[in-house]
Amino acid sequence: MFMSDVSIIVRKMRIAAERGQSSSGVGFPEQLVLMYLKAHGSSNQENIAAYLDIDKGAIAKTIAKLEKKGLVAREVNPNNRRENKVVLQPDAEDVLVGMRDSYRDFEARMFVGLSIDEREQLERLVALVARNVSDI
Repeated sequence: MFMSDVSIIVRKMRIAAERGQSSSGVGFPEQLVLMYLKAHGSSNQENIAAYLDIDKGAIAKTIAKLEKKGLVAREVNPNNRRENKVVLQPDAEDVLVGMRDSYRDFEARMFVGLSIDEREQLERLVALVARNVSDI
């Protein structure tokens, strides 16, 4: 069944992501925030929460953990002094490199037995399905 298979892939990916960063102590929710900031640049908590579709309170706790580890900092937005921006810190780069390597290893294992054409077709189809449900 499709949804069962997708669920297995997501769970196994999350486990691999957690194990891949066990030495840094960066959990999966923290990895999501770091990836968002790497891709989108500094941002406020509300935008991060909306993009990841995660509760604002949970994002606040996750950012606090990252801040304690020295991977992000909150800085006052010069355009809106009542707003804080979350900014990656230099130490986050090493963690992001480790994450990239872990995710590449997982993808390589996940796609064993698929030709390049099959992999590209699968990626297109999954992207289409993701777009179809993105507004739910």
